[in-house]
Amino acid sequence: MDLGFRLYFTDKTLHIDRTVLTATVDGTDTVYQTELDGIRVTWRFSPYGQGELISLSVASAKPLGLRRIDSVVFTLPPPTATDRILFLGRDMHQNETRFHHELGIAQEYGTNCAGLFGDLSAEGIMLAGVEPFRNIYRSAIDKQEDGTLTFCAKTEFTEGMADATELCAEKAYLCERTTVDEFFTAYRPLLPISHFPMPKLTGWNTWDYYLDKVTPADIAENVAALKEMPFADALDYIVIDDGWQRGWGDWRENETFSCGLPAVAKTIREAGFTPGIWMTPVGIREDSAVFAEHGDWLCRNEHGELLFEMGLYYMDPTHPDALRFIQDNYRYQYEAGFRLFKMDYVSPLLHVKRFYDKNATPYEVLAEMVRQVQACTGPDAVILGCSLPLECGADIAPSMRIAVDIHNHFSHAIWIAQSLAWSWMHNNRTTRIDPDFIVVRGEETSDEPLTWAGGKRNDFLPPPRALQTDRDRFKSRWRHGDQFNAVEAETWANLCAVSGGNLFLSDRMSALNARGIEIIRQALTLAGEEMRPRYLADDLRLPSVWMGDRALLLVNWEDVPRRITLPGFTRSVYADKPHRQENGDLTVTLLPHESFAAHYRD
Repeated sequence: MDLGFRLYFTDKTLHIDRTVLTATVDGTDTVYQTELDGIRVTWRFSPYGQGELISLSVASAKPLGLRRIDSVVFTLPPPTATDRILFLGRDMHQNETRFHHELGIAQEYGTNCAGLFGDLSAEGIMLAGVEPFRNIYRSAIDKQEDGTLTFCAKTEFTEGMADATELCAEKAYLCERTTVDEFFTAYRPLLPISHFPMPKLTGWNTWDYYLDKVTPADIAENVAALKEMPFADALDYIVIDDGWQRGWGDWRENETFSCGLPAVAKTIREAGFTPGIWMTPVGIREDSAVFAEHGDWLCRNEHGELLFEMGLYYMDPTHPDALRFIQDNYRYQYEAGFRLFKMDYVSPLLHVKRFYDKNATPYEVLAEMVRQVQACTGPDAVILGCSLPLECGADIAPSMRIAVDIHNHFSHAIWIAQSLAWSWMHNNRTTRIDPDFIVVRGEETSDEPLTWAGGKRNDFLPPPRALQTDRDRFKSRWRHGDQFNAVEAETWANLCAVSGGNLFLSDRMSALNARGIEIIRQALTLAGEEMRPRYLADDLRLPSVWMGDRALLLVNWEDVPRRITLPGFTRSVYADKPHRQENGDLTVTLLPHESFAAHYRD
């Protein structure tokens, strides 16, 4: 394979091919060094697992003026029509296995890891960034006009780093021949390990049923209902989500919560649960006092314009006054009696190109903000980093969300499973992952009429995949299709359970019928600590096998019935659904979107 690297300066771009460089040997490493216009480049290849760890550093006596480094660049011939282009990572827009015809020409696709495979159980090629990151990294793929695919390991820097005289690209891991399962085995030990407790958080959250219309009476109703549930003893927290505040940026109680946060927290504690609360520490709206009075606290993009994403503007936590404002809000909530803090809408800070602290890098900014929040609350406070990227590393937050919001539509279950196929490696290692809520309500599992937010479902018809923008892909998935039937609700609940992550409910508990309650009860009996996905040869886009430490889950992601055979499976299992185990194979036949959950006997 012909490899090269690219350096993107403010005034030029240099592309260097490995064939023009001379290698030296340093132990087991292969090192290439060169000098370009007074700039020293060191490119190191270290054997690891099925491939090589690749690092590239650049140094000069003068400011480098670097905007980006592609530490790995190579081009592959056009894939066949059935080859799979695999994207794994946190990016909810990009995560998905795709076929060649689904990629647009000269459009970049990428996330933490990208690969190319004939089928998802066969050998292929994988390129991934090695976490934790300091700077923005993507394993990116561009489809050229002739159909070839150009891979690159891309590191982007903030504007403030243009004055640096030495910079390093984020380390990349390249496997030229590996299965996905072999790659997982090699990559997971590279992940950082947390040194503080990562408790499995359990409980109930107001968001998915009530959205931002929750009231103290709603909370009291659900607390009372939960205490009567057969799984009540397995739940710890009651979390108030969006809707309690005066506004985004004005974090005091609104008229609906005029009784005060301390009173709500007291009600939750007296019922035997621990109070939790949601807030976006940096996201604000235009109608807030912060926006009107403190424009110097706000983040700007590379064009000098105020950063505006997901309907919000964002404060810069490296600004001392903005940080004090953030800390004051968390102190207020802690003193009111809350002990779980769901920290949302922080990932847009990754798009900031210049912070108040010019030397700060995006992931360091996020990590330091969490540390500052922990420092201003108490030792019993727990942070759930909702949208806090896993790439920040270990010892940041004991729990981190790993995907888009769940809603009771199977399109969201598929969407989150695509992120879970990457983030499972981090669970109980870097952090406790949070797959989002177990929601099960639907016409077959609830005793009340069901409505969608906005009054009706999303019937948006997207353009062909090759022409879709990120916004098109988002709209085509968001609340798409009918609400859960009982089979789909069971599949989603089971996937949450075997993930090893947090377990929060978010339905109106008094409205669930016996079938809905039983789906939750059975799922909680599956809950374990570890989970590993496994791709089969006939899997189209998602792994149909999810193996936990206590149980096994097989999932039919397709819209038609499917027979699934797991070869080489020798463990004895017991399950309520029909299955066959013979000659080392486990075989089940599943309805569309159905799952098969089985406990291990040994």
